[in-house]
Amino acid sequence: MMATGIKGARAQAIFAQAEGQIFRRTDHLFAALMVLQWAAAIAAALWISPRTWEGSVSQTHIHVWAAVLLGGAITLFPLILVFLMPGKALTRHVIAAEQMLMSGILIHLTGGRIETHFHIFGALAFLSFYRDCAVLVTASAVTAAVHFIGEVFYPLSQYGVAVVQPWRWLEHTGWVLFTDFFLVVSIFQSRREMALIAERQANLEDVNAAVEQTVEERTAELRISEDRFRSLSAASPVGIFQLNVHGTCVYANDRMLEICDATAAELSGEAWLNRIHPEDRDHLVQRWSNLTEGKGEEAIEYRILCPHQEVRWVSVRAAPMRTSDNKLAGYVGTLDDITQHKIAEEQLALARDAALETSRLKSEFLANMSHEIRTPLNGVIGMTGLLLDTPLQNEQRDFVETIRASGDALLTVINDILDFSKIAAGKLSFEELDFDPIAMVESTLELLAGQARRKGLELAAEMDPHLPATLRGDPNRVRQVLTNLVGNAIKFTDRGEVIVRVSAEEIGGGRARVYFAVHDTGIGISTEAQLRLFQPFSQADGSTSRKYGGTGLGLAISMQLIEGMGGKIGVDSEAGRGSTFHFDLPFAVPEGAAPSHPLRELRGLSALIVDDNSTNRRIVAHQLETWGVTSQSVATGLEALAALRAHASNRAYDVALIDLQMPEMDGLTLAHLIRQEPAIASVRLLMMSSVGGRMDAGSGAEYLDSWLTKPVKQAQLHQALALTMSPERTAAAQTPRANAAPPAPQVDESRRKIRILVAEDNMVNQRLAIHQLKKLGFTADAVGNGLEAIEALERIPYDLVLMDCQMPELDGYEATRQIRTREAQKHHTTIIAMTAHALEGDREKCLACGMDDYISKPVKFADLEAVLNRWIFTAPAPDASRCGPSLPPAAPSNN
Repeated sequence: MMATGIKGARAQAIFAQAEGQIFRRTDHLFAALMVLQWAAAIAAALWISPRTWEGSVSQTHIHVWAAVLLGGAITLFPLILVFLMPGKALTRHVIAAEQMLMSGILIHLTGGRIETHFHIFGALAFLSFYRDCAVLVTASAVTAAVHFIGEVFYPLSQYGVAVVQPWRWLEHTGWVLFTDFFLVVSIFQSRREMALIAERQANLEDVNAAVEQTVEERTAELRISEDRFRSLSAASPVGIFQLNVHGTCVYANDRMLEICDATAAELSGEAWLNRIHPEDRDHLVQRWSNLTEGKGEEAIEYRILCPHQEVRWVSVRAAPMRTSDNKLAGYVGTLDDITQHKIAEEQLALARDAALETSRLKSEFLANMSHEIRTPLNGVIGMTGLLLDTPLQNEQRDFVETIRASGDALLTVINDILDFSKIAAGKLSFEELDFDPIAMVESTLELLAGQARRKGLELAAEMDPHLPATLRGDPNRVRQVLTNLVGNAIKFTDRGEVIVRVSAEEIGGGRARVYFAVHDTGIGISTEAQLRLFQPFSQADGSTSRKYGGTGLGLAISMQLIEGMGGKIGVDSEAGRGSTFHFDLPFAVPEGAAPSHPLRELRGLSALIVDDNSTNRRIVAHQLETWGVTSQSVATGLEALAALRAHASNRAYDVALIDLQMPEMDGLTLAHLIRQEPAIASVRLLMMSSVGGRMDAGSGAEYLDSWLTKPVKQAQLHQALALTMSPERTAAAQTPRANAAPPAPQVDESRRKIRILVAEDNMVNQRLAIHQLKKLGFTADAVGNGLEAIEALERIPYDLVLMDCQMPELDGYEATRQIRTREAQKHHTTIIAMTAHALEGDREKCLACGMDDYISKPVKFADLEAVLNRWIFTAPAPDASRCGPSLPPAAPSNN
């Protein structure tokens, strides 16, 4: 019963403790009650109890005295137990028995009065205070016994009548049990409440114990943390301070006192504010207000005044401290002496300014040197080109070619050094332009074809048919790298071939990674030399620079360019067995850029490829296959004749693509033999030559349908085949054919109407420009500076101005600005910078002042013609209000 609803030993202990207290308290209650009842029994015996009569004399009945004495006896024993054994089960059962006996005595003394019988029910109610049902059992048993004995031996004093009905005592006992029922229910309910109270008390004690333990742990941790903070603060290399909510300093560690050269008293309170440099106080107050407004941590650097007016720089970081309920508790921060750091910063700033000035002077020197070298070099290379177009003896032509080659070599050295200086200065920039990769590669090879022809090398490009038609990136930088690698391959290859392979990899998601490889059959590179190959001013070995020339910067620049565009470059080579330089680059693929397959109108044709070079045969066959042309390849003229004769009856070949230079039987001899045999004479003949130049009638050109110069561009080959195989071709087409290469420039009458003004202070460059323009068919005048250019434009509405940038009296930049200001909304004159300034930013500087385009000196004849054609014949009319247009990029330097 005691454990009902109680969980845990502690709850049981609390219940038992409360129960014991109830037992002891009720024991003492009954001790007093029993003394009081005994006194009441004596009074009842004396004044109320029945008396006995002898005649007219009455006296107290002897039974009354016996009851009084018996009441004293039964009262004395429980009292002894209460004082000797309070709270014990024996004590409360004895008290229960005594209480019922006392009720019986009182009933006896009152003669069985009904009022006295109610004493039994009151006694039972008092006994229920024990909250022990066993006590009620004892009391009820004693009551039943008393009633039974009274009914048997003294019914008059028990019930007030002389004769009692049998089993009367059972009636009284039934009323007692009826009362017991309700008392027992009350006791059970009371004990349940006690159990719940005990359980709650146990839980509260557990919670309280946990809270006390947590408090003790937190207090210990706080004490440890504070001790640790004090220890760390004392050993800290930076100053540590604490302020209260009012900004008063309440703690500063030894390091802070050392930095401020002060005592704790000198920094306590608001005295620390007096140490702040007057010029920094307002700024510090503003930052302090940000901290007090709850804007978070603040970091500030300011100066403090130490004794003897010594100034020190300190770096302070401070943050608010908050309680668990987010109330401000103060501020904590660190203070560090950064005086030496500030001194170093000042020295570094001075050094940086000096370095910037040195860099500026270096850039200015390079710009001036570039200008001073390019200006006369422009005259040397340009006049040499004009001289080569005049009738010369063989020896004279050789001398002039040597001059031009030396000039080109000098220009290469200048460009290499300038490019390397840009990279070293971190001024390398890249553009994002849409370009045709095939056209870019083929135009690069076209520029180098002359070098390959002079050495008798095969130069070709093998293009992946899956290559997108358009890529987005920096084509000029890619062309610069290819020019360097192909140029090196030609330089270090005495015989054989130089092949450029381009393939597309990882195409998808608007991106493509393109793989470039330049393979040659040259001298190769040893493994040891490859380790230093891409280092600046380095070549495979010292002898190569003496034999082949070069600065040793080309590959280093190429590596920087490739890595700058997000790619990688490498080499596979073996001494004496050629080299393959390769690099890959990521490009964006504009939406809708399909693979670069040419038109398919050649599908169904069959061709015979005649070339002693296996690589050339494979490349041409691959190109023909992408256009739907079936082909067969042979290596010699004899094999070609055998193949044509074997299939003469069914005309298996529509066209023969013949290499000019082959051993045993060259291409022209083969063409002559084919035309001599009627069975195979109808085959169309397309000659591909690495020699270049034009063929005149009588030299064999009369046997050919078309003539192409290697390296053959895909578009040129496609166009030549389409024209050669067109049904409109007549028998007259078998007469001498013109060279498929571009014919010598013919004077266009429309060009004579174009008036061009050359603003150039160098007389040699003036003459050169006038001659070059005259050769192109233009009419040109020359002036010596910017003022003369402005005056000339006031007199004559020139269509285009070639403007030098560095001229006396008024340079080209200011002259252009004044021209644009005077033009306003009038006719816009195209102004093209023609300058020896070729450093990073020079082109942008020209465009920013209002010029339309830029071309660097030395000016190549082809570049001059291209830029003039772009602006005179194809470019839309410019907007006179613009400052600088979006123009095609300047030609890359030759590395």
